[in-house]
Amino acid sequence: MTETKPDILSDEVTKFMFEKAPVRGDVVQLEQQWQEMTQFQNYPDNVSRMLGQFTAGALLLSSTIKFNGALIVQVKGSGPVSMVVVEVKNRTTVRAMVKIRDGAVITPEMGVQELININGQGQCGIILDPADRRPTDQPYIGVVSLSGNSIAEMLENYMVRSEQLDTKIVLASEPTKIAGLLIQKMPEDGGNTETATDTDAWPRLVQLTCTLKEEELLTLPQEEILRRLFWQEDLKLLGTEEVFFQCGCSKEKTDSMLRSLGKKELDDILKEEGKVEVKCQFCNKTITYSPEDVEALFNEEMNSSENEKIDPKQIN
Repeated sequence: MTETKPDILSDEVTKFMFEKAPVRGDVVQLEQQWQEMTQFQNYPDNVSRMLGQFTAGALLLSSTIKFNGALIVQVKGSGPVSMVVVEVKNRTTVRAMVKIRDGAVITPEMGVQELININGQGQCGIILDPADRRPTDQPYIGVVSLSGNSIAEMLENYMVRSEQLDTKIVLASEPTKIAGLLIQKMPEDGGNTETATDTDAWPRLVQLTCTLKEEELLTLPQEEILRRLFWQEDLKLLGTEEVFFQCGCSKEKTDSMLRSLGKKELDDILKEEGKVEVKCQFCNKTITYSPEDVEALFNEEMNSSENEKIDPKQIN
């Protein structure tokens, strides 16, 4: 029987574990949500591929922890790319951006090390920011150097060096979709380790994971990927969660930010440019304000302030 490939990948992450081995895993695919995330971006192809793999990797890492808040992968680049940021909130919403240095020259043959880690000066940080964090508390931050020839290797090295967790990751990215698979050796005090009988399974499962091709990750349904890789293993699916792009920018937030700058500063921009433009770094969408729009911003603020001064008792 000829296998059919899905026309559109599911935008979701699936968790799984091995019944007889102290190993857990996740597989993620994004297509429609990835296209929505990048529709206003205009990165070079190799930069877009890099961002896609960091995004898939961040979703995989977020899925491995029970956490109410945001997991942020933040790369401080030392090459043409000065920064990469991927934010995953509560494992199910994601946004991502790249910042390229002014005047930087990016050629198609540049790999990830040339883009973000010239002379080995780049760094990768993982930030865990709890939703209920008090203003006086600091989020957890772990930072390591960008060692590895691929983004998957960089994230694996982070997990080993910062979290002491053996992890194997495979990532794939193309302009219209991204995907990734992760397996992780569970800590001795967690999960199914007490009932695990196949305690030597880790090297074998890593070897099997390394046979996964990027084309398979980007074209096959998730259950089919897992069946092909681990058909001889006692694998248990733990559930699936949908993933959504959520930028967070809005006209209301932009209005508020511009009001905080003050009318004088905005008038100065209008004199020079004839308009005020605000571009979101995550989705690259631009909101443009004409002189009339700016005037209306402060008229609305003035009217709102006047209304607050009215004594309700004076209203019949």
